[in-house]
Amino acid sequence: MNVRIYIATTEGPVEVQRITKENPDVRSVICVNGTAKALPISRDYDAFVKEPTGVIQRSFGHPAYRMDVSAPITSGNSWQLGAFVAHAFHAEDRLAGPEDSVDNALWLTGELDRDLNVRPVDHIKDKLIASRDLFTKMREDDVRLFCFIPGGPGLVPEDEFLEELTIDGDLLRLESIVDMHRIVRRFDLNDPYPIEEEEDTEDDDDLDEEGVIDLYKQQDADAAPIKDHSLLKALVLAGAIIAMLVGLYLQFEDNIRALRANGLQLGISELRAHPDTGCNAPEKLPLVRDGNSFPSSALDGLCALEITLNNRGTPTYMWAFAQRIEDGHFLLADRESLVEPKRQKGSIGWRIVLPKRLNKSIDYRLVALASDAPLGDAVNRMLRRSLSEEKPDWQTLKAQLEEEDITVLSALHSLEK
Repeated sequence: MNVRIYIATTEGPVEVQRITKENPDVRSVICVNGTAKALPISRDYDAFVKEPTGVIQRSFGHPAYRMDVSAPITSGNSWQLGAFVAHAFHAEDRLAGPEDSVDNALWLTGELDRDLNVRPVDHIKDKLIASRDLFTKMREDDVRLFCFIPGGPGLVPEDEFLEELTIDGDLLRLESIVDMHRIVRRFDLNDPYPIEEEEDTEDDDDLDEEGVIDLYKQQDADAAPIKDHSLLKALVLAGAIIAMLVGLYLQFEDNIRALRANGLQLGISELRAHPDTGCNAPEKLPLVRDGNSFPSSALDGLCALEITLNNRGTPTYMWAFAQRIEDGHFLLADRESLVEPKRQKGSIGWRIVLPKRLNKSIDYRLVALASDAPLGDAVNRMLRRSLSEEKPDWQTLKAQLEEEDITVLSALHSLEK
């Protein structure tokens, strides 16, 4: 299925209409609407294409191209992400032309470095505002539009701004990315930089000496900063909680609607190593849910995860946990919400610090519970049933919780080596 590509600019979105291979001895050019006039950024585009400065030739094996676009692109380097992605789809004969009918389109802004890391750019809000008409048209045409922007502090617009633009995560969604890998996986593209598997010299045990991942809980139900707490406290549940092995790694932010007129928002963000300060002052990168799952998170450079559960409705009892798909082991968060239950409105959150020796991919299910009654007894019964089975059946556990008038919301996520 072909995909349409839009390069975001402050003057409005620019569609990539066509890419053609040219004689290797000529320079690459960008032209408007099939005309013979090359845009001023063509020299930069040629450098972006051709080795040793460029990445297009290195990734797709040809040194000269002509790219036709629907409108001028005047300056800067924020066109690079869109241009590269357009080349990736062109290489597989999946780049949509102006007359093609499409179900999916991509809107992109970002600069690329030699290793296909996405570097920050300016004026992201201005580019989104300039694309209002496109957003409206995509919705009217029932085309799903993915907006990709660089990840990093201050780059992701606030929720109120996104709501004003009706960026809802359904037909119109916004995702921040740190490199090309999520786009490659999401749209099943050939990886432009295949990663060679390193020989595994570590023990099979991914976890720390305690066999667990450190967990931290936010104290206040309001939107206060997430604070650190001991994992041992989180793993001791009243009456019947056993220390459990867990593997959990993730990056994402998501909206899930609870029943009982409570808007329950389940969010996950990656904390990635900053180029200068490492994991001491990491960059926060939210992920956005796609259907029943969140985009996979790469373990490389991932310091920690932040999970938030936000209740926008009336106060209710809330709790969240994660269950590894492979064997049903639990990551149990927030002992206080079970031992000392209270109705909450606003956000509670947890920070999961990843072991440095973690070297395996992990698939898991994130679950949020909401109820008008304290959840401790029901959760303890669920844990006893789950621990008595070699591999618990999630659908059975879910049905048993719902029988006790508990709203159960879940989503899948993977951490990839």
